Amino acid sequence: MLSLLLIGFLGCAPASKPEPVPVQTAPKIIQIEAETGQLSGVEIAKSLPGFSGTGYVTGFDAATDQLTLTFDATAGLYALSIGYSAPSGDKGVDFQVNGEKVSSTLTQNTGFGLAKTGKFQVRDGRNTVTIFRGWGYFSIDYLQLTPTTVGLPTKPSKTLVNPQATASTKALFSYLVDQYGSKVISGQQDDVEYILEKTGKEPAIGSFDLMDYSPSRVQNGATPQRSSEACMAWARKGEGRGIISLLWHWNAPTDLIDQAPDRLWWSGFYTRATTFDLAATLADPKGERYHLLIRDIDTIAGELKKFQTADIPVLWRPLHEASGGWFWWGAKGAGPFKELWRLLYDRLTNHHQLHNLIWVYTATDSIHPDWYPGDSYVDVVGLDIYTDPTSSLSGNWTNAQGPFAGKKLVALSETGNLPKPDQIRNFGTWWSWFSVWTGADFIKKQSVEQLKAVYTDKDVITRDELPNWRQIP
Repeated sequence: MLSLLLIGFLGCAPASKPEPVPVQTAPKIIQIEAETGQLSGVEIAKSLPGFSGTGYVTGFDAATDQLTLTFDATAGLYALSIGYSAPSGDKGVDFQVNGEKVSSTLTQNTGFGLAKTGKFQVRDGRNTVTIFRGWGYFSIDYLQLTPTTVGLPTKPSKTLVNPQATASTKALFSYLVDQYGSKVISGQQDDVEYILEKTGKEPAIGSFDLMDYSPSRVQNGATPQRSSEACMAWARKGEGRGIISLLWHWNAPTDLIDQAPDRLWWSGFYTRATTFDLAATLADPKGERYHLLIRDIDTIAGELKKFQTADIPVLWRPLHEASGGWFWWGAKGAGPFKELWRLLYDRLTNHHQLHNLIWVYTATDSIHPDWYPGDSYVDVVGLDIYTDPTSSLSGNWTNAQGPFAGKKLVALSETGNLPKPDQIRNFGTWWSWFSVWTGADFIKKQSVEQLKAVYTDKDVITRDELPNWRQIP
C-alpha cells in the first residue's frame, strides 16, 4: 500500500511556479560630466582648479555655441542642478531638457558652484540636455539629476506689513493665503475684455498701469488709456468681487532725453531714455530733483486714495524688475533702489495714510537677494517671466521658494505665456496668481483653445468663482 501511495504521489504533476515579479529599478542620482558631451563651438579646459571629472567646458561666446549631453535614466521626476563657474558676474543660461526649453541664472562665483534649475520629467531610456550660450562667458563642469517629488508650498502668515491695513485689505490677503497651494487665481494685464470675449470667463484679477499719471508724461500731453475711475468700475461691477492689481511705469520726474528713435519722452521709464540719477537725487534731499521725486509719489498717492475711498484693496507692485537695470529706478544698483522702495512705502503709508495696499515686490525671472527691500516692506513676491512657452517655470519657482517658502506668497506677476495647469500640478508651481502681459505679442498670441482650457480648468479661479472675500476673517 505504501509503495502504491508513493508511486501515486511521485506521479502527480508538480505544482506550477509563480511568475517572477519584474524588479523595478529605483531612480538614482545621475551625474554627467560636461567634457563627455558633444561640443559645438566650445572647448574643454582644465586651467580653473576645483572641477569635477577630467575637465570642464568653456567658450560660450558665439550665438551658435552649445553643449549636448545624453544620459540614460529611469523615468521619473528629477531635480536638475548645473555645476558651473561664472567669475565675471551673474549669467543667464538657456538650455533644453528633451523638448522643454528653459532659462536660468548662474550666480557669480570665482570657483565652481552648483545652480538648482528646477524639476524635470525624465523619460525611460535615453534623454538629452543641450546648453546654449545664453548670456555667455560661463563654464559648465557637470549636470546632476536627483530623484525628487512634488510638494505643496508652505503658507505664510496672514499678517500684512502694514498693521493699519483696512478690513477689506486684510480679508483679501486672507483669501489669497487660503488658496495658496491648491488653486491659482487668474489675472490679465489690461486686456480683461478680450479674455471675456474669447472664453466667456473673466480674469479674477485685473492688472492696470498708472503710467500716464506720471507728471512728466502729463506735461507732454499723455492721458490714461484706462483711468483710475474705469479700473474701479471694473472692480465694482456685478457683485464687486473683482481684484485690482496696479503697477506704475514711472516716467522719470525730469531729465528726459526725448530723442528718436527709442529715447522719446514717453519711454522715460527706461534707463536709456533719461539721465535722471537716482543715487544723486537721494543723496540730496533738499535738492530740486528730490522734491520732484516726492511730487511724483504724491501724485500717485492721489490716485491710490480713490481706491481706498471706494474700499477697493490694491495689489500694489511699484518699482518692478529693478534688478534688470532697464528701468531708471534700478539703474544705480540695489542700494538706491531699496532706499527708494522704503521712501515710497513710508510716504504712502505714513504720510498719505494709505492702508488699502498689499505690497508686491516684483523681481525679474529670478530672485537677487541683494535687491530685496526686506520682509517689513513686502507682502508678496512676484516674478516677471518671459520665456519659451514649453517651460514649466519650475526653476523660477524653485529659485523664489528658496528664500521665501513659508514667509511670502509667490506670484507669477507678469508672464509672456499662459501657464499650463497640468504643469502647475505636475511640478507643484502653485503661483498665488498669474497675469499675462497685454497685446498682440503676448495674450493675443495665445490660441483660443488654450485660453479656454486655462479659464475652465478646475484649479484656476476666474472672476465668477470668487467668493465674497470681504467677509473672510
